Amino acid sequence: MMTSDALEAAESWTSSQIKNWSPRWRDNLAHWLEPSLALVGDAEWGGQIRDMVQLPVQDPLAWANRRIELSDGHWAIAGIRFRGRDIEKPFVDVFATSLPPEPAGLAALGEILSHFSAFSPLCFRVNLPDPGTGLRTIAASEADAGRATPDLLVVGRPVAEMLEQPLDSRYDEVSLVPCGPAEAQRRVAAIYDELRRAQPQLDQWATPADADTLEDAAEEGLLFDIRVNGTSAGVVAAERDDAYGLAGFCMQEIVLDSAHRGSRVGVAALQRLCHEVPSTTNDVLWGHIHPDNVPSLRNAQASGRKIVTAHVWVTPMGYSGMPV
Repeated sequence: MMTSDALEAAESWTSSQIKNWSPRWRDNLAHWLEPSLALVGDAEWGGQIRDMVQLPVQDPLAWANRRIELSDGHWAIAGIRFRGRDIEKPFVDVFATSLPPEPAGLAALGEILSHFSAFSPLCFRVNLPDPGTGLRTIAASEADAGRATPDLLVVGRPVAEMLEQPLDSRYDEVSLVPCGPAEAQRRVAAIYDELRRAQPQLDQWATPADADTLEDAAEEGLLFDIRVNGTSAGVVAAERDDAYGLAGFCMQEIVLDSAHRGSRVGVAALQRLCHEVPSTTNDVLWGHIHPDNVPSLRNAQASGRKIVTAHVWVTPMGYSGMPV
């Protein structure tokens, strides 16, 4: 069960925008964090991860999520992770900490890396609330928090507010037609293959939705072929997913072929999608976007979505940091 101090700590790291949008954000936050906190000290689960990853760290508790008491009297709950399941990219994921989301708190949190030294972590990761202000504050601070760079931005907006936005100029040309997951997966894979030829770094910040994800979206009636004047232009998919304190729908995929990128088709498709999600009061349409994925970020913001929180890499002095 989630302890009251863990929930209280997580609350202080929750974006003010999320609190404004979701009246039940405390309950949503507790429900979202519970699976990670339930794995604290779980030797059986840790042993399973150890056996899959095959690194010379034998203690299963080293692989399990852990609550670590820090030297200044604060604590953190964290676990070892590997970016993209690449054993050359280990990092410590921090789920909750009694330290504040401020430069001094991040500086003190750097101590946590020494508790995972057997894995040679490159950095640690936190969910930073209000990242625009937070990252600027860290950069300007004299506190030695180290380098802080965003990994994934969480971008969202209540569906009701998005429906109040003026319709895009392309709205009447764009339609959404339900499609099957196998067909959608082929279409998505083909578009990503085309994108990679022009953008070799694509896999560092965007990966195609897999068959299971697309099937889940289809089962919820939220997998669509995007059409422009009747011609297939791409795929959009979403599914119900409550996270970070938000309640609502997560964007699992939106991808357009080269003939329709940069022409506001994506904005119109998102507006169409808002009419399809079976939203209730306070539901949010949200998703993860890498900061280097400029077209997707521009498309999201043009449709009215806002950056509300971010996964942030924090690299203290003496550590190499996550490679770009």
